[in-house]
Amino acid sequence: MATAIIWDIILILQIELSRSAIGKAVQVLTNTMMLKIHLFFALGSVILYILMIITGRRLLAGDDDIRSKHKTLGWTTLVFRVLTFVTSFWAVAQKVQ
Repeated sequence: MATAIIWDIILILQIELSRSAIGKAVQVLTNTMMLKIHLFFALGSVILYILMIITGRRLLAGDDDIRSKHKTLGWTTLVFRVLTFVTSFWAVAQKVQ
């Protein structure tokens, strides 16, 4: 799981370096609604990754009380990541037109 998270973070860094994504993202007033939705899911994914790492480390340390929270965070992270992928097509398509 750690490898998947690291690869996804590397993908985000690659997008930033090749497209200056952060510079475009901070222009909130001029961004399209689809780009704003895409950014919500993208930033949410990163925040959820951090929470997954924290709860995962606690789970590995033997704290079984955190298991249900970690599972819920895992499914939420998956949904956010899939929605980030799906909205990326519409966010880019609106920019091209």
